[in-house]
Amino acid sequence: MHVKGVFLALVCRPASVWLLVLPLLLASCGGTADAKRGVANFRARAAQTSFSEIYWRAAPEFRQSATEEQFLRAMTALDRKLGPWTSAGEPGWNVTRGTAGDVVNLTYQSQFAKGAVSEQFTWRIEKGEPVLLGYHANSPLLITE
Repeated sequence: MHVKGVFLALVCRPASVWLLVLPLLLASCGGTADAKRGVANFRARAAQTSFSEIYWRAAPEFRQSATEEQFLRAMTALDRKLGPWTSAGEPGWNVTRGTAGDVVNLTYQSQFAKGAVSEQFTWRIEKGEPVLLGYHANSPLLITE
């Protein structure tokens, strides 16, 4: 192979690899926009203290992990200890594809009125709609009474 052929082989090979990899990378982003929409809806309902609505719109698996009364108590305590949500940067995310739908985990470093909180939301995307599977909030503020 002459020099021109070697140059073309080196230049073209990465392009062909990118043509194969790029669609996979773009597909892995699928569902994050839907999950972010779910977070926005969650935050809007939490701001209105519509905790029952969050609970009943969540997936059955979510509701099996706690009664409505337990969930309301936990969310009321979060609201009391953290105050209202004020901001968050772009989340870290992970998408898992499965036969029951895509599962999207979003992790936010959020700011609430009384301090910083790490929040993790887990959503199953069903026909383009986010359904809450899990919510976790971690902060030293939550340890105090």
